[in-house]
Amino acid sequence: MRSLACLFCAIAFALPPVSGWAAEVVLVASSFPKEILSAYKKAFDEQSAEYRVEFVNFPATNAISYVRDRAPGSRPDVFWGSSPDTFSALKRLALLQALDGVGNPDIPSVIGKLDIDDPEHFYRGQALSGYGVMWNKRYLDARGIPVPAAWSDLARPEYFGHIVMSSASRSSTTHLIVESILQGAGWDAGWALILQIAGNCATITERSFDVPNSITRGRFGLGPVVDFLALSGKYSGFPVDFAYAWPSVITPVGIGLINGARNPEGGKAFIAFTLSETGQRLLLRPEISRLPVLPRVYETGDRPADYPNLFDITRSYLPAYAPDVSDSRYQMVGALFDQSVTFRHRELAAITRSMHDIAAQLRHTPDAQAAELLDRARGLVYRAPTPENDELLSRKPLKTRQHIAAIAGREAEWARQTDRNLATARAWLAQANNRLHATTATTVDLRGQP
Repeated sequence: MRSLACLFCAIAFALPPVSGWAAEVVLVASSFPKEILSAYKKAFDEQSAEYRVEFVNFPATNAISYVRDRAPGSRPDVFWGSSPDTFSALKRLALLQALDGVGNPDIPSVIGKLDIDDPEHFYRGQALSGYGVMWNKRYLDARGIPVPAAWSDLARPEYFGHIVMSSASRSSTTHLIVESILQGAGWDAGWALILQIAGNCATITERSFDVPNSITRGRFGLGPVVDFLALSGKYSGFPVDFAYAWPSVITPVGIGLINGARNPEGGKAFIAFTLSETGQRLLLRPEISRLPVLPRVYETGDRPADYPNLFDITRSYLPAYAPDVSDSRYQMVGALFDQSVTFRHRELAAITRSMHDIAAQLRHTPDAQAAELLDRARGLVYRAPTPENDELLSRKPLKTRQHIAAIAGREAEWARQTDRNLATARAWLAQANNRLHATTATTVDLRGQP
C-alpha cells in the first residue's frame, strides 16, 4: 500500500490566501504531464470564484483500479486522459456519470469520420490525439537515416538499434499504437509487424515519457509517440520533428465526471472550462501542443504556420479502430507483448540483427537453402504469440480477478513457446550463416585458382 500511496501522489500548487472563505476543491485524476496540468490550474483558478482545481497524477494504465477501489464520495471528481480504452472501461464499469447539459455547442459531435463525444454523453472529447513517429533531426542527419512515413518502415534494417519504444503493458500510448496496428493489419500480420519493430529497438522503456525524452536528448534516433509529446518539444525549440504514421489513428482526448465524485458540480465546472474557447486555446501553447476540437481556434494566429490542421488529420483517421475491442483484450495484449518482447528483448534484438545480416549477405551471395532457412526463421520469430481464436480472446471479456488469473496462468505457456521459437530460429540462422560462409570460401578459393 505504501507504493500505491507514493504512485498516486497529488500535484500540489501554492494558493494565495483568500479572506473570509475558501474555494471548493475540484479533484481531477489525469495522466497528463505537469505542463498541461499547471496551465489549466492557473487559468481555471483565475476565472473561478467558487472552485479551485487540484490534480492526482498517475499512469493511465492504473486509472480504473484507482477509481474503482475508492468508495463513492471519496473518488476524484473528474477523469481526464488520452486513452479511449480507459473511458470505454470506466463507462462499462458504471464509473462515469452522464454529462447531459455540460459541453460546448460549437464543438461538432463528428469531425471527419471521428466521433468526438460518447454517444450517450458519459464523456466528452476535449482534444484530439494522433499517433506516429518522433525523431531527432540531428541524430538522423548525422547517420544518413531516412525519415519514416509508415509503421512498416520501422521494420527496415536501417533503423536497427536506433528506435526506442515503451512497453504496451505499462504505457497506454504504446498499447493504443499496438492495438491500432493489430486492428488495421489484422491479428497475424499485425503481430508480425509489431515484433519486427520491437526487434529493431535499442531498448524497451517502462514509461511512455521516456521515449520522447530519450529522443530529445539524442540518445536514440526515433520512436512511436502520441503527437503532443513530440510537438511540444518541436515548438519549444528542440531539434525534433514528428509525422503521423500510416495507417494513422486519431482518438479523442476524453474528459468525464466520475460516478461517486466528491464534488460533482465543481467537476462539471472544470469540464465546461476545458471545452470553452479559453480552455481550447490553452491547447495551442508550445509546451502543450495538443489538437483542439473547437474549429474556430484554428482560424486564429495563435498557432505556428506548420501546426497540424484539424480536418487534414481527421481525414486520414482509420475508421476500423474500435476502442471496445481494445478494451476487451487490453490485459491480454499487454501480457502477450511482455512475454514476446519486454522480457526477451535482448534475444529478440540479437536474432533480428542476425536476420538483417544474413539478408544482406544473400543479396551478394544468393543461396536458395540459406534463403529458405531465413524465411522459416522469420516466420517463427515474428509469429503471433497466440492465435486470434484463443479462448481468452474469443470469450466475453470481463476484467475480473478470474480473468486476470486466467491470463497469468497462460503466461508461462507463452514464455516457453517464445523461448522454443527463438531457440529454433537461432539454430536455423546458424545453418544459413554456415552455408553462406562455405559458399563465400568456395568462391574465394575458385577465384584464387590460376
